[in-house]
Amino acid sequence: MENSIFLERLSYAKIEPYGVFAMREKINKLARGIVDQEKPSTHFSEEYIEGKIPFLETKTFEIFIQSLNGIPMRGLVYCKEPFIVLHKNAFGGVRTKVSFSVNTEGMDEETELHGELDFVYLGGEKRIPYHFVLEKSPSAQQIKEIRHCHDLKELTEEDKAAAVRLFDYRDFPSAPLMQNGEAAKLYSLLKPCVNRTLALEEFLTYFSERPRNAQSRNSRAFVSGEKEERHLEFPEGMSLEDKITQCIRNGERGEEAFSLYKQGVEENIKLTNLYENLLYSMKRGYKEELPKSVYLYFSYEYRVEEGLRLALYYNILHNFRENSDIYQKFARQMQDFAIESLLEGRMNEELGFLYQNLIFPDMVDEKMAEVLPKILRSYKVVVEDTEIEKIVLSHPALEGEEIYSLENGEAYVPMPYRDMILLFQDDRGNRYCRVNYRKTKVFEGAELERKVEKLFGSGSVFLLQKALLLQKEGMKTEEDLELMEKVFQNPAFSAAFRMEILGEILAYHRKENTVFFHEESLQFLLKIPTKGMNRKEKESYLSALLFRGEMERAISFYKENPYLNIEKELLADFVDAAIDRGENALSLYLSFIAFQEHKISDKALAFLLEEWNGASVEMYSILKRAEKRREEKGKIASAQLLNMAERLLAQCLFTEQRREAEEAFSLYRSFSGNEPLLMRAFLTSYAVSVFLYQKKENPEFTRLLYEEVRGESYKERVPLISLLALSYSFSKRKSLTEDEKEVLNDILPILLDKNYVFSYTKDLAKFVPLPKAVMEKTVVEYHGKIEEKPYFSVRNQGEKEFHREELQHSYHGIYTASFLLFPGESMEYRFTIGKEDKLLYESVLKKDGTHITDGEDAYSALCRMSSLLMEGNREELRPLMEEYEEKELALSRVLME
Repeated sequence: MENSIFLERLSYAKIEPYGVFAMREKINKLARGIVDQEKPSTHFSEEYIEGKIPFLETKTFEIFIQSLNGIPMRGLVYCKEPFIVLHKNAFGGVRTKVSFSVNTEGMDEETELHGELDFVYLGGEKRIPYHFVLEKSPSAQQIKEIRHCHDLKELTEEDKAAAVRLFDYRDFPSAPLMQNGEAAKLYSLLKPCVNRTLALEEFLTYFSERPRNAQSRNSRAFVSGEKEERHLEFPEGMSLEDKITQCIRNGERGEEAFSLYKQGVEENIKLTNLYENLLYSMKRGYKEELPKSVYLYFSYEYRVEEGLRLALYYNILHNFRENSDIYQKFARQMQDFAIESLLEGRMNEELGFLYQNLIFPDMVDEKMAEVLPKILRSYKVVVEDTEIEKIVLSHPALEGEEIYSLENGEAYVPMPYRDMILLFQDDRGNRYCRVNYRKTKVFEGAELERKVEKLFGSGSVFLLQKALLLQKEGMKTEEDLELMEKVFQNPAFSAAFRMEILGEILAYHRKENTVFFHEESLQFLLKIPTKGMNRKEKESYLSALLFRGEMERAISFYKENPYLNIEKELLADFVDAAIDRGENALSLYLSFIAFQEHKISDKALAFLLEEWNGASVEMYSILKRAEKRREEKGKIASAQLLNMAERLLAQCLFTEQRREAEEAFSLYRSFSGNEPLLMRAFLTSYAVSVFLYQKKENPEFTRLLYEEVRGESYKERVPLISLLALSYSFSKRKSLTEDEKEVLNDILPILLDKNYVFSYTKDLAKFVPLPKAVMEKTVVEYHGKIEEKPYFSVRNQGEKEFHREELQHSYHGIYTASFLLFPGESMEYRFTIGKEDKLLYESVLKKDGTHITDGEDAYSALCRMSSLLMEGNREELRPLMEEYEEKELALSRVLME
């Protein structure tokens, strides 16, 4: 928890003080009508970020940001994905960098990471996508491609040495092939093999995929399990008694000695230890009846010597009925011996025969029931290869392995389950799966097995059988769940199998809430160890916690594993729980995921409205969804809608996204937003859009601008850009109301006094009178950038070349020039820039007959005469020309005097 990524990364819900100050400063300027066209020309060193990251490591990336025109930048950067850690989420200055780390620790199946960084800065927004490839070692990459045994076989046949190296690589168990329990167990059993090439070949052979280039092995057949017995030699004429005495003295126990001992007993020879030596030399599994004196001899001893009991009891059981005297004399001894051997877990053919005849269902207690399952399913394994010394036994569901040594090529091994894995080990420690052998069951006891299961059904053997069945058929009851929990907690089972069982447990917990759970089962769920779980198992565990409503544990677990996918149906409740518990950073992240998946609750949507900051397009989408939800009677307060709308509007004004700002303002107003500072700031921005950029007007916004200007008694206090925008808007109309004309009359003197005369100014003459000086001149204007003043060149009628004229910078990138033209007169002009005179714009300025003044000055008279000349009206033209000539002569005489 201490290393949770949600505690390390800066929340994208919070704006750093630097960003707050920059945004507030911009809004204040706009509210005062200050048009700051000098914004930074922001250049990013990267348009798309890509790179390779070593798997499970952290790597840092940098983006350099520069102001190309030297104007300081101010901005913020946001990123939603939890694997990105921003080192700072605010930037500024003329040249800076934004650095971030990509943390792949804890990832499992990811091969690529996608996302984007959102930059919100003075003058714009920018989204820079990124794509990172998680780079695994070549071996690890190759391992992921081993999906089937056939893939490994092909690699072995192509390059055996490389295949062996891959087989021994520490991450080989993560191969898709190894996700099968049988393959994983076989791999672990072959791990001790000294010859690793052999281990690989035997692995493939087990699954019937033996490679063509596998090394061959010559086995040595087992000729006989018994040593060749030497022939006994005696001096000629030696008596039977002396021969037997010599055999006893020399410890002879072969078949020839057995015949002598038996003959001595039959002839009633009295020698110490004769009967004992008879039994010791008796061939294993001897079934023929012995002389009765042998049985009687041993019946007098309550406890027969240890090494003799099995042979004697086995022989008695084969030769005497239960109601016979001999049987009765040994009944108690035999049964005690059978029970003792059973509890010690001993097994061979003779013992199997004893157990079957002496152990009855009503005798079974808990101690016997614990041992019997393996005894009941024991097999005699005979191996025909003399190089094999041991048998290795296990099952995919079991932890570890069991090893049984061969004696004379034989071993008795318990095989209580289907699908047991049987390997054969030689004297060099190598293990094989294909060796000639015979397997025979040594104990049949169906009734006994039923009794054992009834008494000891919770034992590992029966527990595993039931678990395998439930895996196949599925859990249906609380009892099934309890059994599976026992299996999961049993250390006798392998970790891989226990994780499979955990999957079944979690799947059961993920059922509908109507399923009843005991408190013990819920406590079990909370105490499940999560270390070592893979990605899929972790996601199942998280889902189970959420289904069961264990939100505290779910939150804690998710903060430790923030890369997990959450089932869509569970998102809403999970997000609400995180919000209720004050997990703000986590709540924001999850809320936005729920928003994208269309699974967000009213509470989470309200939380986003109050806390989320990011790209304008995201904020706008959240607002629109919330507005619709409120219309559908959702629990969204108007104050919450207003909260985000206000932040969105402020951000759009800061970034100078004018179209987005207008959309945000419409929302803001629809939520009853009327904060004076923000209102004035927007109207200034709108005025800039209308006047400087001559964008299409919004009638409602223009009305608000008009009301703002009209409501100020002292028009000099109104921002100049508002006056210009409103006058420009009036110039395009066909008519004005009396109130509008009155406002125009109030603002025009202010503009004309400051010499703000533009090409549209004369169009206002249709509403209010304008000074003659304004009406006489024709204005040419160019809209550009303050820092890029163009050259202005003209060519009058009759001139061959263009000549430059001076341009006046009238207002924020608007350059103007005024000319006195007569009706019908034209003038070519062009705007160029730079030393190369790169052409920006060219046109012809021609004065028509409109806007002719009625004054008595010379210019007015010449304009009237030019218009009549253009019309061909000589009757009216002649008296005007004569009148003009007389005035000119009179003026010249006055000047001469």
